[in-house]
Amino acid sequence: MTEYSIAGTADDVLSLCRALRDATGMLGLNPTGQAELLERVERAEQAATAAPVDLPGVGIQVRAIRYYLVEMADGPISAFMADDAARIIGDDIGKLFF
Repeated sequence: MTEYSIAGTADDVLSLCRALRDATGMLGLNPTGQAELLERVERAEQAATAAPVDLPGVGIQVRAIRYYLVEMADGPISAFMADDAARIIGDDIGKLFF
């Protein structure tokens, strides 16, 4: 797997992005962290909907999303979202895997 390859599909990325937008209040992020996460979500959506899919962009943004979810979020669903991001990336480093 190259640095920019991902195990998930563009549809997986878009599904994660929709879920994160719908559940921002349940992630346990401060307002700055929430704004930064949503910026990454928007960039991931743009990369996933590009024709052709911007795999380097998707990989970079989903890794950043996972970072926010693992290192900064402490809400009731943040672990599940982090694991979904880890599954998409393909490296299995989320919160529940620890």
